Amino acid sequence: MPISPGRARLLVLFVAVAAFLNSLGNGFAFDDNWFIVENDVVTEQEYGRAFTESSWPGAFDGAGNYRPLVLASFAAEWSLWGPSPLGFHIVSVIAHAAVSLLVLALLSVFATPLGALVGAMLFAVHPVHVEAVANVMGRSELYAALAYLSACLVYLKWRPTRDRAREARLLVLCGLFLMGVGSKEIAVTLPAVLMLLEAVRSSSTPLKQRWTRESATYLALFGLLGIFVIVRWIVLGMATGANTTPGMQNADTLTRILTAVSVWPEYVRLMVFPLDLVADYAPAVLLFTDSITPEVVVGAMVLLGLAGLAWAFRSLSPATTLGLAWFLITVSPVSNLLVRSDVLLAERTLYLPSVGFAVLVAVAVDGANRSPRPLARPLAMGLVGLMGLGFFIRTVDRNPTWVDTFSVMRTLAEEHPESWRSQWAIASGQVRVGDTESATETYGIALQLAPDHYQLLVEVALYEAGHGRIANSEALFERAINVLPDFAGAYRRQAEERIRRGDYRGGHEVVTRGLREAGADRELFALLSETYIARSDLEGALRARMGAIGQEPDSAHDWGRLADIRAAQGELVLAGDARRRADELRAAGS
Repeated sequence: MPISPGRARLLVLFVAVAAFLNSLGNGFAFDDNWFIVENDVVTEQEYGRAFTESSWPGAFDGAGNYRPLVLASFAAEWSLWGPSPLGFHIVSVIAHAAVSLLVLALLSVFATPLGALVGAMLFAVHPVHVEAVANVMGRSELYAALAYLSACLVYLKWRPTRDRAREARLLVLCGLFLMGVGSKEIAVTLPAVLMLLEAVRSSSTPLKQRWTRESATYLALFGLLGIFVIVRWIVLGMATGANTTPGMQNADTLTRILTAVSVWPEYVRLMVFPLDLVADYAPAVLLFTDSITPEVVVGAMVLLGLAGLAWAFRSLSPATTLGLAWFLITVSPVSNLLVRSDVLLAERTLYLPSVGFAVLVAVAVDGANRSPRPLARPLAMGLVGLMGLGFFIRTVDRNPTWVDTFSVMRTLAEEHPESWRSQWAIASGQVRVGDTESATETYGIALQLAPDHYQLLVEVALYEAGHGRIANSEALFERAINVLPDFAGAYRRQAEERIRRGDYRGGHEVVTRGLREAGADRELFALLSETYIARSDLEGALRARMGAIGQEPDSAHDWGRLADIRAAQGELVLAGDARRRADELRAAGS
């Protein structure tokens, strides 16, 4: 018996919610803490900063991402339920359910009701979506997909003939496009996908004529894309942002492309058989390559094969072309083929591309139903049913992995100890239990896999300093500084270590270098003040401390130290004023 559209929507809604219901027990995990809990833009509802700063708190120039709508939405949610993660996770599950319904609507344009239903249900329960739904930071994928799919449906289903209605449609499409790119950069592919949809939809009008008719739409969206890139450049300092994938920072173009090609079999595996899911695919889960390896050859065959099939089926089965080309186009911004991405591979980035997989599933179901062979339909439905059940079980099983950062890292270390991040986590744990010999070895392995990771270099430098290996510590600090010479963090920690050892002259040198290279920084000014005090240069200490206060006027600690300096100078009245200011700030913060 045919399933009505209403029942189909209820089924998709039900399985989408059911698959991720146990994610509601998750807390804030991994980047959630940095991007949400510890982010003043979110906790203080500073909406203006969401649109004028990097989405990465404290990001250095040329780094981070620009996702103002997601950041603003987090701020709005924080005002509703504060630091409780439950509300955030409820919104994520609702957003995923809404996306699944939009997938059903899109598939219904190109497939039978049954094919569309099956494809949408598999999308709704796909395990590769766990990172996007069960982790709050995956919200950027969900919101981008909501806007993106809505734009596709408006484009396909709203075909006005009157000028005013066409203008309204164009405004809606432009608004949805801005919502998409304001949520996640992957939405920049929307103009290309709209052209693809025009190419595969059923029409007796020649394609060239149809593209010409929609030229205003394409030109408007490409124009908005150019404006978005310019705004992003102004906010971040560069168009694409700095790459943070360990091992990729200094890779040349050939290495980046060869490595990107070698990843393509992994895309196919994750779509079809997502049993092994990994929170971080960086070395050595996946490895970089600068030569033609067997992995590169297989990857090239997969990539060229998918592209060739998309072209070959353009007339025979346009929906097949849509599914394959959708994946190829939407994954391109995060694939490292065209530009460097933040990651080598991340499951969350496959959320929107996996719509292409859902299209292919719908096509396969419809093909089996049309087959003259009597066993084709039951066999196909049986296989799809087993796949759907397997997907559902794996998703439910995977959701609790993202309950907190410890669970994420523990699972990664247990299932993929070869990961550099696993080695880093294991080393940190060995330090906590006092196994310094093993920690030293494990830190060394992590550094071999991620030789240019800034935070890892600083952590190991501090570890080496704490164990008296000063030469090693200094070398690691210098490596970190060379990776990000414009970022103050390593200068601060290196100066602190030198000052802790009583090397005030050396600390002074590092601080002045940091202020010269990284620019004005409160902590560097504060450290500079301490080096002047050690040299009994109270005037220099005063100037440096005033510099620190200039960077952060509400720092009670700096006002307290200013009072100490004024008192040492004999300026008791000014010292008293500074002391009262420090007390006021401490009282206000308590």
